Amino acid sequence: MKVFVTGMGALTSLGTDVESTFQGLRDGRTGVRAFPEWKQHNGLHSLLGAPVGEYSVAHLPRQTRRAMSRMSEMASLATFQALEQAALSKENLNSPRVLLILGSTSGSPETLETYFKKIIERGGPEGQVSTSFFKTMNHSVAANVAAALEFNGALLSPSCACATSTQAVILGWELIKAGLYDVVVAGGADELHYMSAGVFDIVQAASRGYNDKPDEASRPFDQKRDGLVVSEGAGVVVLESEAHAQARGAHRLAEIKGGAYQCDASHMTQSSATTMASVMRLSLERAGVKAEEVDYLNAHATGTVHGDAEEAKAIQNVFQNTVPVSSLKGHFGHSLAACGTVELICSIKMMEHGLLIPNRNLAIVDPECSGIDLLKAPRQTPVKTVVSNNFAFGGMNTCLVFAQK
Repeated sequence: MKVFVTGMGALTSLGTDVESTFQGLRDGRTGVRAFPEWKQHNGLHSLLGAPVGEYSVAHLPRQTRRAMSRMSEMASLATFQALEQAALSKENLNSPRVLLILGSTSGSPETLETYFKKIIERGGPEGQVSTSFFKTMNHSVAANVAAALEFNGALLSPSCACATSTQAVILGWELIKAGLYDVVVAGGADELHYMSAGVFDIVQAASRGYNDKPDEASRPFDQKRDGLVVSEGAGVVVLESEAHAQARGAHRLAEIKGGAYQCDASHMTQSSATTMASVMRLSLERAGVKAEEVDYLNAHATGTVHGDAEEAKAIQNVFQNTVPVSSLKGHFGHSLAACGTVELICSIKMMEHGLLIPNRNLAIVDPECSGIDLLKAPRQTPVKTVVSNNFAFGGMNTCLVFAQK
């Protein structure tokens, strides 16, 4: 049974929909900017982030909006975009054959800060807004999107940091292939907050040396990279079985060929090239695709010194120098739980246009990242099959294989 992508929705630091985001990539822009106001937070050295621009959720009922944080708002908008492209209404979704899988890294960090600040200052729950807790739940994004859709079907909420939305897509693919569902709406979202940068700053994984040069800060595979830049956003896709898509005449955007997840279990923040290579091989095997058949590899590469080098070694091990490679983190930063589906969507747009987006800010390739075909300029070429990697803290390694419809 084949599984197709029939709808896509995204909000990123480059745009508030798929088309504006991809145009930003084509233009070579970055959404990264400086946040000098973060200097007030003791011990924070990274003053960079990539925020999403203005958007509106005024069309949602007030009762629904009250329990939504910024990440839930963005996830809802991305979901509505994906459903609109797939030509599926809210009524179409209320079926036991439809599943929503949406996740985030955590609950809203902004709300968590406000929530616990009040507890500390007031010695208890006095003064808490009644809906605050619902914004802090790990499954807040999934619950709020379901509420916005008035959805009564099956709902799952994975939470595994940067691998979240890729896990959602792979799980959706598996469950459709197993014959349990006809439609899966899959994705993830996260919001920007100074403590999101702080988490990576504490473990020396965030960029610190480019606070006065934000355009140059996120530079995967470059010799002068010094860490990642946290961003925000949402990415959602509609997956359908071939039979279901065909029966309703749905337009197919791409086929999900396969994917795999695998735990490294050796280090909390540093996955090894060995297990990265292993999950790529397993994904190719499950997809029935040979390494030499892959036309583009979307790297997870966030701009960290260790992570980029290990991923480059893993890619070289599996593909040698046969596949063009780029990371999109130099353009829109690292959107955490959203990055997997956002990069899937952008890679599908590359297939559509026959255009590979290069690594931004890649001036001098780090010798530790050499031996693979790292894109330094846009490349016009047919793109039929793509591999996309996402690796998260805790050794949560994921890889997805997809192809032209």
